[in-house]
Amino acid sequence: MDIKVERDSIGGQNYFEKYAVDHLKDYFDNYNFVESIKVFFRGKKHNTKKIKLQARLKGKDVFVEASAVRHDLALDLASKKLKTQVEKYKTKHYKKAS
Repeated sequence: MDIKVERDSIGGQNYFEKYAVDHLKDYFDNYNFVESIKVFFRGKKHNTKKIKLQARLKGKDVFVEASAVRHDLALDLASKKLKTQVEKYKTKHYKKAS
């Protein structure tokens, strides 16, 4: 499993790191083609918290972003968007034989 929480001018966000890892590890359990996910987030000086996710799928990178009043809420929104993209990838590349 390769989840990286990238920091842009934020120090000591241990709660968010744990939340991100716990929240995103399900992608590795449910989708064997997900190789890694990187999380980028905007610092606490901004009113709106922005989360960007970069997921490395086998042969493709997927980028999603979301904004909210708190980082964990923005991560939830970005995760929903990521799930949509991962499901599209799964449908396109892993069709069941009829």
